[in-house]
This record gives sequence, structure tokens and C-alpha cells, in this order.
Amino acid sequence: MFTMTEGGFGVGDFVAFGFLCLASCAGGLWYSAIGSRTKAVVDIRDYLLGGRAMSTFPVAMSLIASYVSGVTILGTPAEIYNYGSQYWLVVVGVSLSCVVVATVYLPVFCTLRLSSSYEYLELRFNRHVRAVASILFLLDEVLFLPMVIYVPALAFNQLTGFNVYAVGGVMVAICGLYTVLGGLRAVVWTDSVQTGIMFIGVMLVAAAGTIAVGGVRVILDVTGESGRLSISNWDFSPYVRQTGWGSVVGGFLYWTCFNSVNQTMVQRYIALPSKRKAIIALAIFCMGAILAISLCVWCGLAAWAAWVRGGCAPAGRPLVDDRLLPAFVTYVSRVQHLPGLAGVFLAGVFGAGLSSLSAVLNACALVAVEDIMHGWLRLRLRPLVEGLLARAVTATLALLSLLMLVVITKLGGVLGVATALSAIAASSTCGMFTLGMACWWVGPRGAIAGAVAGAVVAATVSLGTQAAAAHGLREPPMDYAMQCPNATFQPPVYLDPEEVFPLFRISYHWIAPLGLVTTLCVGSAVGWLCDRRQGVPLDAELFTPAVWRLLPAEARDNAGVTRRNLASKAADTPPSAPLIVGQASDKIEMNGESSR
Repeated sequence: MFTMTEGGFGVGDFVAFGFLCLASCAGGLWYSAIGSRTKAVVDIRDYLLGGRAMSTFPVAMSLIASYVSGVTILGTPAEIYNYGSQYWLVVVGVSLSCVVVATVYLPVFCTLRLSSSYEYLELRFNRHVRAVASILFLLDEVLFLPMVIYVPALAFNQLTGFNVYAVGGVMVAICGLYTVLGGLRAVVWTDSVQTGIMFIGVMLVAAAGTIAVGGVRVILDVTGESGRLSISNWDFSPYVRQTGWGSVVGGFLYWTCFNSVNQTMVQRYIALPSKRKAIIALAIFCMGAILAISLCVWCGLAAWAAWVRGGCAPAGRPLVDDRLLPAFVTYVSRVQHLPGLAGVFLAGVFGAGLSSLSAVLNACALVAVEDIMHGWLRLRLRPLVEGLLARAVTATLALLSLLMLVVITKLGGVLGVATALSAIAASSTCGMFTLGMACWWVGPRGAIAGAVAGAVVAATVSLGTQAAAAHGLREPPMDYAMQCPNATFQPPVYLDPEEVFPLFRISYHWIAPLGLVTTLCVGSAVGWLCDRRQGVPLDAELFTPAVWRLLPAEARDNAGVTRRNLASKAADTPPSAPLIVGQASDKIEMNGESSR
């Protein structure tokens, strides 16, 4: 009987967890200590971009790891358990977003071959716009990183009893070590192994859980009776937590905001040698993300079927929190006599968390050095000093995210919280890039005004919804009385929605679209009214190919001027000193190739 109180970690679990975690981190630690010297990491850009010569599949796996964190693995099953399968339609939004990224945004980045996505904003507008986007990104990651740490620590705490903060500290120490020392190459190769372990863990839980409950037909019958299998709710109300429109349209815009211009993702696109390989990596990412979400949805349905067939134990009554899946894994391990299953699952959750953590930390280091120091402050130091500074930024953010765990533990429902908080910067930043790539009349004033307006609106709504949730605002779960007729549950007490300001009641799916639309509308209007036409750079390569036919003739005539200026500037830059000092006999060149 599944009661939601299961827990415990056996010897086999500790062995499986320790072996898989050691295997997943060994590559990153090895590369940090040895591989970086043999690969001749020569300057700060090589450290942060992998020499622009990374392989397609590892980068694709790293893209998956950048988004599919422990938040997805633990948050999605609980969401399905409480509210049904409507959320699964987000996979449609994922697919559409990848098409838009490949056709609208990616061509611009691949043509210009920039070191940072935010460098584009300086070329299109000015360095102050670039700084605004960079600061928004860093603030966004400060809010998101604690979620990445909290979820694996919570799972470990439930299964073993270890303190959440102690587990979080160990995660930060391990991940920070190979991220600080090894740069993007260490992050990407470690992400590949950890993402593989994550998929193995979730697949095993889905398969074993299906067998433990009684098979696919049993799960479909039980969840169908309660309505949790239905995806037919297409209510237009933004106040309903899960609807078809929210999952498809809201999911499409949120994922587009995240995948299109976020430095964590773009850093991996431009680490590949060609646009074709970047599109292939994006396609693999799309399939991987859809598979991960679908597996997590099925785990949520299987857990629901197990609870109903077990007699509807009081502890498992919706609303359940993010401890659902660890409890279900322990139940499956006991029923199926699978020692080590909980260990494999926990290693997968840890792998997903470490991958997301390392990806974000590495991207933050790049933004701090390339965008804030070089782009905005116009400050350039010796390459060795810059390398140490990048590492210091990484370490500082890791420690700050650990301290922020105190705040995150007070919130509930990690999937909604993570989506709401990350939407603040993602929506306004994506709006700035969209204004730059599609609206040729918009200049710096329009871009900054739009970004500020979008961020204020998204932040107000996001933080307001979290405050309302902290005071007891919850959307009631789907009905379960028909399947548990003999259960006598004390009805939960929820805050009356009418007592809450309307904007603070909207579903988390609509926060990113709200910020994006605000940025585009305000930015377009201010740009049209206030930006001087002669001050706007008109080079067709600064705009997405989708609008080339609409551009003024001057833009088409100047196509390629920006790219040629960048190439000329790069050619005039003197070779830098080594960032990682090898043997004295090594002669290291700027392009990352060593001659002896």
C-alpha cells in the first residue's frame, strides 16, 4: 500500500548512489585537474566557450541538463498527481519554441559568432542596454539557483534523513570545484554523463512503477476514472492553474524566452563550430526535453494509481508536495524487491541538479566577465587575472545560492515557483532581443524602457503570486471522492481567491507571456516616439531573416558591415597570455592549438 510516508535507504542504495555519483563527477574533476592542461586552455574565452570546437551530442546533452533539472523530475509528478495530465501539453509548446529559436534567433547568433548573447545588444543598441540585460540575467539566476540545489537535497533528506542544508553544501562543493577549475569543457562532458544517469533513473522508476501498480492498463483505467488522464480543459481563464491554452501558449512563450536568448543556452549554441550543428543540438534537446517531461508525467499518473489502489491513505491525499516521487520510488523498490532502485533514482536527481547548477554557474561567469567587465565597464585585465575573477564569480554565486535555501524552503510547489521566478528576467530579456532583431525602428531608449516595464510587471505578478501562495492561496486539486468513497478526510482550508488582487491569482504559465508582451508593447511605442532613426544601426545581419524583406534598403546595403568590423577587431587583438599555465616549453596560441 502506497501511503506517501515511505522512505529509507538501504546498503544497495548507498552503493548504487555512490558509484553513479562518483562516475558522473569523475570526468569533470579529471578534466579540471589534468584535461584542461592537455587541451591548452589559453584565455578566458576558451575557458568559457570551450574553444568553439565542442562536439554536437555532448552539447545537446548539456542543453537538456540546462533545463531538465531536479525541479522537473520532482515537480512534474506532483503537479500531475494533484491537477491531472493537462500540463503534459507543454511538450507542444516545447516543440514550437525550438522551431522558432532555430529560424528566428539562432541565425543571428551563428552569423555574428559572438562570445556572449548579450554582446548582440551592444552591437544593435549600446553598452548600457547590454548591461541591463546582463544584470537581469544574473538576478534571475540568483533566484533560480537555490531551487536547483533544494530539490535534490530535499529528495536526499526524505530518503536518508540527512540535513537539507548539509546536502546542499556538499552539492555546491562538488559542482563548484569542477566548474571553477575546468570551464565549459568540464561542464559539458560532465553534463553528458549526468544527463544519461538522470534518464536511466527516471526510466527505471517509470518502468518498475508501472509493473508495481499492475501494468499500463491499470494506470490508464484508474487515472481515467478520476479525470486525471484528460487533456480537454481549454478554459480561457488565466486564473485556472492548468489549461490547454496555458500549457501550449504559455509553455511555448516561456520556453521560447528561455531557449532563445538565455546565456546558459546560447553559450552552448555558439560553442559549436557551425549553425547546422547548433540546429542538430537544438533538435536533440527538443526530443530529450519531451522525453523527460513525458516520463515524469507518467510517474505522476503511476503514483496516483498506486495511492488509489492502496486504499487512499490520508498522508497521500492531494495536495501533495514535491516529496511524492521519492516516496513512490521507495514504495516501488519495496514491492518489486529492487534494492538499489532508490539509489539509482537519487543519483539521477543529483545528476540533473549538478548539471543545471554547473551550466548556470559557468554562464554567469561569462556574463560577469564579458558583458559587465568588458562590455559595460570597459575594463580589461591580464588573462590570468580575468580567469581568476571568473572563478571567483562562480564560487560566490554558488555560496549565495546555498544561503538562499533558507528562503526557498518556505515556499511550496517547486515547479510553479521555479517557472514563476525564472520568468521575471527571461521574459523581459527575450523581449529586448526580439525588439532588436525584428523592430528596426527601436533604439536604446525603447529597449531599456520595454525591459524595465516588462521586468517590473513580471516581478510584481511573480512575487505577488508567491506571497499569496505563502498565505494559503491554493487551487483545489482535482476531485478524488469518487475513487475514495470510504475515506474520511478533513477538508483543507484555502484562502478565498476573491480576497487576493486579480493579478496575483493568475497561473504561473502566463507570467512569462505577460512580461514579454509588456516589453514588446512598451519598447515598440517608446522606440517609435523617442528613438532617433539616424542613431539606429541598420545592418541586415543584426536582424532575423524573417524580417529581411521588410527592412529599409539601407539595412540590406550594409549587410555584413558589423561582422566584418568584429573580424577586423579580433585580428588586431594581440595574443593573450595563458590562463592555465602549462609547462614552460609549451607555446600556446589564441585559437587554442598548441605547438611544440
